[in-house]
Amino acid sequence: MIWFWELSWLWKMLGVALLVSAVCVAAAALIGKAAKIRPGGKVFLLVGILAFVISILVIFFLAQTPALL
Repeated sequence: MIWFWELSWLWKMLGVALLVSAVCVAAAALIGKAAKIRPGGKVFLLVGILAFVISILVIFFLAQTPALL
């Protein structure tokens, strides 16, 4: 069971990435509503996947940057 706690950074990273992708999908829906167009489900899926991948890459790059404190 200790391996579960050793991978806590992974669960946090996945949680943050899922939250970011949900916010981006909601923003895409609001932008579509403001522009008076109705984007399809494929657009929301693409936005969600891209936001998830980009947020994971950003987290990896930030994790490699040393803190300047």
